[in-house]
Formats: sequence, C-alpha cells, structure tokens
Amino acid sequence: MRKVESIEKPDFGTYHHATPAESERLRERTRVQFTEAFASLPFSRDDPLRILDIGCGLGFLSCVSAGYYPKATVTGFDTFEDSSLSGSSLAKAKVNAEIMGLSRRVKFKQGDILSSDYRGMRFDLLVSNLVYHNLGKKRYEAYRRLARWSAPSAYAVIGDIFFDYRADSKRLAGLFGTVEARPRSKTDGEYRILVLYSPK
Repeated sequence: MRKVESIEKPDFGTYHHATPAESERLRERTRVQFTEAFASLPFSRDDPLRILDIGCGLGFLSCVSAGYYPKATVTGFDTFEDSSLSGSSLAKAKVNAEIMGLSRRVKFKQGDILSSDYRGMRFDLLVSNLVYHNLGKKRYEAYRRLARWSAPSAYAVIGDIFFDYRADSKRLAGLFGTVEARPRSKTDGEYRILVLYSPK
C-alpha cells in the first residue's frame, strides 16, 4: 500500500470564548466577508499593492489578503501577547505563511499599534479584524495612525465590534473622506466591516 503523506495545515489559533471548530467557522465567515469587500475596491487583483495588516495575530487575514492579491506584499504586525487568541507568536505566524506558500510576500513584525510608526511606507490597503475595540479610548489615536499610514489613494477595510458606532464613525469620518459599512456585514450584535478611503 502506498504511503500517503500528511499535509501540514496552518494553525491560526483559537479565539477566546470559542472552540477550535467555532474559531474555524468564524474565520471562514471573515474570509468570505473580507474577500467580498476586496472585490468592491477599485484595485485590480494583479496590482502590486503594499498591504498592512494591523494586529495580524497568527496571520490569517494577512494570508487572505495575499491570496486575493497575488502580486501584493503584506506586512503584518502584532504584539503577539493578547489573550484573545491562544498561542499567538511571531514564529507561528511565519510558519503559517510558509505553509500557505506565501512567505516570500508576507512578512511579520512584532509591534504595538500605538508605538509603531509606518509613515515612511504609506500603504495602499490597510486591513484589520477585531483589533480596535480592545484598545478602549486609545482606539481614537489608533484611528489617527491608520490615516497617517495610508497612501493618498489608499483604502482601509476594518472589521470590528463597534460598541458606539455613531461615535466611532464620526471619528473616522474626520480622518477619511468616506466611511462605508459593508452591506450585510453587521453580525453578532455590533460587528461591522467598514471600508474607508480618501484619507485626509
């Protein structure tokens, strides 16, 4: 009998208050929602975009972004210390990108959104999922950084829990010319995916 080699799978971790199976279902829904958001943007899938994944965790959204835009380069950064995702580490994120065959275009760094500075790079597309609500009122400064790190024609796609959506959308509208909530993205109470563009 021929020996069948096992295929290594990426481990993107388990969310707190969720089982491994539930975490996989949540990620699949996130993949679909972000892919639909990407399809709505004016970029070509072959554009050599510079993408920043803010609070990348174990690299799931970084890999989704790189998979959708095959000529893009992705920088993901995280503290890799938050308890909301089990077993988070820089090393594991790198291994996941290698397993997905994306390590040449996806790079990870350790850093905090409130102390990192990417103004010198100016990204074409900025993405994040379930990051800002963890920052409390400090998220307002994080929003300012999001705008500072954006190229003039950049877009940002952020999925998050907006406990005070009116206040957050007003803050974001002061930083970006347009703030749009994706249709049908409001799930699980206050979760929404927003598309931001025309940074001020």
